[in-house]
Amino acid sequence: MKDNSGKILLALLAGASAGVIAGLMMAPDTGEATRTSVKKWASKMSKDLEKNLQTGLDEIKNMKASAMDKFGGSNSGNTGGAGKTTGNTTGGTTTGGTTTGGGNA
Repeated sequence: MKDNSGKILLALLAGASAGVIAGLMMAPDTGEATRTSVKKWASKMSKDLEKNLQTGLDEIKNMKASAMDKFGGSNSGNTGGAGKTTGNTTGGTTTGGTTTGGGNA
């Protein structure tokens, strides 16, 4: 079966847009009043969107901090590297990402 979800979504958006345009054209208000109303609505939507995005970003930051606390705390700026290795790797000790040699191989 062929997936037509993209075409259906496009048709839905086109129909909704046509409905909005027709509604604005047949509105009982004057053009100035309609533009003012649309401007107020767009401003409100913009503020709501900004608020929701900020809330979402705050949630993501909280989730990240919670995950960092749960799974190992601070990474001290190490972004996945193995750290700096000095000396031999046989029998050494590792502290803070730096390996110091412990013997000759």
